[in-house]
Amino acid sequence: MQELRALIGCGRPWAEQRAQMALQLSEAYSAGQISPDEYKELLQDLVRTDILDNEADDMAVKAMLVTGVYGLLQVV
Repeated sequence: MQELRALIGCGRPWAEQRAQMALQLSEAYSAGQISPDEYKELLQDLVRTDILDNEADDMAVKAMLVTGVYGLLQVV
């Protein structure tokens, strides 16, 4: 989660939006608002390579986002 929080305010709108969405999904999952399967699928959608590669303009930021999202997936 630390990586995701660090991305908010990084100046890269594509990364900021995805990091915020990942954190919101984590909160929804923790509150029981979405199932584990939905949570996994939605998080994976955030870092789908084909879509992310088209938007990512900074590989270090992209790597940070992917690391943060996969960190959340390890908790499920």
